[in-house]
Amino acid sequence: MPDDDDGFSLKLPPIRLPSLFPENFRVLWPAAGDGPDSRPSPWTIFAALLLFDVADAALALFVDSAAVTVVRVVGGALVAATAFGTLGTVYVWEAVAALAGFGDLTVVPTLTVLALLRLLR
Repeated sequence: MPDDDDGFSLKLPPIRLPSLFPENFRVLWPAAGDGPDSRPSPWTIFAALLLFDVADAALALFVDSAAVTVVRVVGGALVAATAFGTLGTVYVWEAVAALAGFGDLTVVPTLTVLALLRLLR
């Protein structure tokens, strides 16, 4: 069980290095709070979602294939769930539109709209 709620932690027993290592040899390991922030900025996420929506719209308009539609809808749903959690369930409307035969409606940039809503709140 970790001591703090920041995430996974692991403690190793003391390790003795072989004698060929110098006495003051240090192993650098990124610890909590060390190093650069690895989280992307909200604008980077917005740009990635906008790019996804542009590619999705292009596929919706120019590729008439059920397999591509399934991949687009499933991929979009996974991205929406990853980026927005439960708010990402709004993306289900695109699956409903595609299944109902209104695939042209899926050119609406749902992920970009969700990202804008999140940025503006």
